[in-house]
Amino acid sequence: MTDQFLFLLRLGLLAIVYLTFFRVLRAVWVELRTENPVVVPGPAAVPATNGASTHAGAPPPAAPVDDDGEAGSRLVVITPPTVAGQVFELQAETTIGRASNCAVVIDDARVSKVHARIFQHDGRWMVEDLRSTNGTLVNDHVLDHPENVGPGDRIQVGEHVMELA
Repeated sequence: MTDQFLFLLRLGLLAIVYLTFFRVLRAVWVELRTENPVVVPGPAAVPATNGASTHAGAPPPAAPVDDDGEAGSRLVVITPPTVAGQVFELQAETTIGRASNCAVVIDDARVSKVHARIFQHDGRWMVEDLRSTNGTLVNDHVLDHPENVGPGDRIQVGEHVMELA
């Protein structure tokens, strides 16, 4: 009887291990399927909007724009080389992350769904890390509280380095 009981116990434990393993794989699969690619600027990549947001209560996304010297603050992607030169017009509050409702969508596994935000406060631009897993760097130092930024400052999320222009 004890050999049969031990055999059944081993089978039960093995089933629990496999179920746990498959649940982890499923969670990773679901996470990877929800990632959004970075939109490469070009004539077909800029959606036509009438100023209306597609998400109720969400700010309109900052679409990539051509760098034509218009007044206003912009975020220019420096690295990685595959998206270098991409330009985003900054809104009063601009979110950066992997989620599709972020104004700046970055396809990088090291970037949280809603990673950081750039916003205006008393006429100055500020950047804030939104409790991201891997943190945000401003001019190569880790951001631990909202910080003033200006033209020429570099913001890094994951492998993406962006400069305020």
